[in-house]
Amino acid sequence: MSEASEHPAFEELQTQVRGELLERLQFFRLEPRVVIDLGAGSGAGAVALRRRFPRARVIAVDAEHALALAARRRHRFWHRIEAICADSGSLPLKARCADLVFSSLLLPFCADPLQLFTQAQRVLRPGGLMVFSALGSGAGSTLRGAIEFDMPPLAMAMAQAGFSEPVLDCERYRIAGEPAGVEVIFGAGFAGNSPAISQGSDGSSEYSVPLATLGSRGKPS
Repeated sequence: MSEASEHPAFEELQTQVRGELLERLQFFRLEPRVVIDLGAGSGAGAVALRRRFPRARVIAVDAEHALALAARRRHRFWHRIEAICADSGSLPLKARCADLVFSSLLLPFCADPLQLFTQAQRVLRPGGLMVFSALGSGAGSTLRGAIEFDMPPLAMAMAQAGFSEPVLDCERYRIAGEPAGVEVIFGAGFAGNSPAISQGSDGSSEYSVPLATLGSRGKPS
């Protein structure tokens, strides 16, 4: 992660954007069995997803092991959420294991959005939904180091990854240090058909590596 992710202004922005992304879920008819919070950070999004979908299995994924540990200490509902430390570009999850992928402001720290979308498409069941947010152009010096995007390339990357009907729009948010505000892109798309991958040997319907190598032990070896 860059220095932008640790800036108080980014934390403020993340709270607002995550809330908006959660609100947008109401426009979709969803009864997910498995939900993935990609780039879960502090775990606030995963907890909110667990509350919104109490019957769903929520899997929080983040590359920063320290963030996962902090989230476990902070949230009393954390024991009802599975957390794994893994890179978003190489998810240790089986194909077609999830119904919803939620990713709030992970893309500003992802050098290859196509790889992220490809992984999300792979783990979603056909017809599954991905919703995400990203920084638009002109993020300013406050969020120095964060990657900015334009909507057409993101929509193209989603289509290349296999998503159908990608929809993107943007909103502007006011944060400390940026009088002109920061543009945030919101996107959504449905997973198309992808080749199925055979089940692993650990007996899990979601994980592609033994569960003992995941979670608090960090990335799978």
